[in-house]
Amino acid sequence: MGMIAFNDKFELASDVNCSDKSLTHRAFILAAIADGTSVLNNVTFSRDVCSTVNALRALGADISVEKDRAVVAPIRALPNEVTIECGNSGTTARLLAGLVAGLGVKARFVGDESLSKRPMKRVVEPLRRLGANIDFAPDCLFVCQGGELRGAKIRAEVNSAQVKSAVLLAGLFAEGRTEYIESTLTRDHTERMLAQLGADIETSFAEGSYSVCVGASRPRAFSVELPNDPSAVAYSAALALLTGREATFTNVLLNPARLGFYNVLKRSGAKISFCNVRDVLGEQIGDVCVKCSALSPFVAAERDVSDGIDEVPLLASMALFVKGEHRFQGVAELAHKECDRIEAIKHIANVVGKRCCCDGNDMTIVSDGKIPRGKRFKTFGDHRIAMCGTVVSVVGGCGCVDDAPFDVSDPAFLERLGIYPLKLGLIGAHAEQSVSPRLQTYLSMRAGVCCSYDAVTLHDDISDTDLLRVIDRYDGLNVTMPFKTRVAKLLNAPVPSVNTIGKRIAPCSTDGYGLVHSLQKHEIDFAGKPLWIVGAGGAAEACVRELLRFGCKLHILDRTAANAERLRRKYSLPSEISRPFGVLTFIPECPFEQSVPLPESCEFVFIADYMGRSALREKANARGLTVVDGLEMNYAQGAASFSLWTGTPVQDDYADYIDYVKEFHYI
Repeated sequence: MGMIAFNDKFELASDVNCSDKSLTHRAFILAAIADGTSVLNNVTFSRDVCSTVNALRALGADISVEKDRAVVAPIRALPNEVTIECGNSGTTARLLAGLVAGLGVKARFVGDESLSKRPMKRVVEPLRRLGANIDFAPDCLFVCQGGELRGAKIRAEVNSAQVKSAVLLAGLFAEGRTEYIESTLTRDHTERMLAQLGADIETSFAEGSYSVCVGASRPRAFSVELPNDPSAVAYSAALALLTGREATFTNVLLNPARLGFYNVLKRSGAKISFCNVRDVLGEQIGDVCVKCSALSPFVAAERDVSDGIDEVPLLASMALFVKGEHRFQGVAELAHKECDRIEAIKHIANVVGKRCCCDGNDMTIVSDGKIPRGKRFKTFGDHRIAMCGTVVSVVGGCGCVDDAPFDVSDPAFLERLGIYPLKLGLIGAHAEQSVSPRLQTYLSMRAGVCCSYDAVTLHDDISDTDLLRVIDRYDGLNVTMPFKTRVAKLLNAPVPSVNTIGKRIAPCSTDGYGLVHSLQKHEIDFAGKPLWIVGAGGAAEACVRELLRFGCKLHILDRTAANAERLRRKYSLPSEISRPFGVLTFIPECPFEQSVPLPESCEFVFIADYMGRSALREKANARGLTVVDGLEMNYAQGAASFSLWTGTPVQDDYADYIDYVKEFHYI
């Protein structure tokens, strides 16, 4: 999903599930090596979980899926060699490193750009100590090539439940016993689940450390309804607390090592309680009840941070709404997540004018509790940071996030918050270069309408069926080259080229309106005047139709003479105009555009391509002529499209919009 603009409207939904991601990964992995077929219910198939499922299938597990239910038949025959596609999932990479080392399969682990930057030595080194033949290689995370595993005593060098789990999974296949010792107890889902499923495993606390010891064994097959993720519920709880609402969230995992977020809030005055507590696969499950509360500044000790590492950015975002100084200890591990979340927290604080600083491993946030409206938050491609930006935007009244990869961990994130954006977008050959996403989110915030806006780049050889399928996914779309005339034909539009379509509007073009509006803003008296039009594409033709309504006399110039002749004949235009009042170009700079002269009679030049250079712009500037930038046309036509989609009038505040896009270096 692309940029999303939020308003202050939401309605928390307690009946939208999101299975705990940590438990879901581990349940699939243990089911894949169990002694029979297992059944997993209430599964949320986030992108991270799908990475683990697909990797286990590649290793030989038979996994069938129907809605939120999965049936897993364990691995029977191993492949000789396999590539493990981990996507963005560090859990997939690290846990399956341990499993693959135990299985003895030759496997090459690969991941996306973000995952490739995350530390993997922390899991490779302890697996090597067990005898795994695992090493780093170019263009991948690491390569595992089997090895005879022997049990060993391994002390944790970093506090990581993923590393611990990798060692324990490898230990299930090692000769002798494998002991893992950590000074701070990290998430213990793996050992709890192994113990519940009959594996040879023991845990103990002694002399300030935690030890878990595993022997060669195989877990039993099982059937389970996975509980909801306390990390996912945290965002709903945050919205409830910050807006004075009461809410109850059911069937939530209440593992003590996952409750750092809730413990910090309780100490700050939040009225949060757990009820209906019961055991499932060795884990405590229950309901989270939130009541209206007055919050004091947050203090998160190192234990709290360890027990709520994924929710620290959310706590930091909540702190912006609570007056005072907030302290978080031992946050260094945040720098090694999907992005550097310490820097991301600083960004969120800076955007709303608050102070966030770090001293060693500790972080401090100082806030007056007052948050400005209408701010835009970068997400750095990180799902947790996108969720934090959402909370700040909604509680603050309005705002936007520049990317929303919620489906990495929680595909139903917005649904659970009761937020349903109008789904808008742009399709074209180079849609990623457009400023339209910034324009539409700007208009959405100004109008108080919740919208998402995607820039969808399509190849021009896409089939009609696939093109219509893309169109059907959206409530409204802008259409740019080379699809304007093609979409018009597919949708039986009343005009030969379109730039605006939607489920509730007739296909149309706002290009002509945008051009006329921008010329009028510059007080250019173009009505009835002779003009040169450079270009013969969809936008040029739409503007020709509009200018003819104003009695203009038009001459078409195009690098392809046949295209120019087509428009001349279609609209009965003169074959030559020697003294044009202005030149309007709809093509990017190229040898043909450079060759177009600027007659002495010209008083203005219009440049549609606002993103690139233009020889005509340079010629006009050299003579001191008025130059109308295509960004003004883009603003006016985009505003017209927005009004059609939403039924909301748009005020003309182009100057404020330019300040907005300049602030974020969009132009």
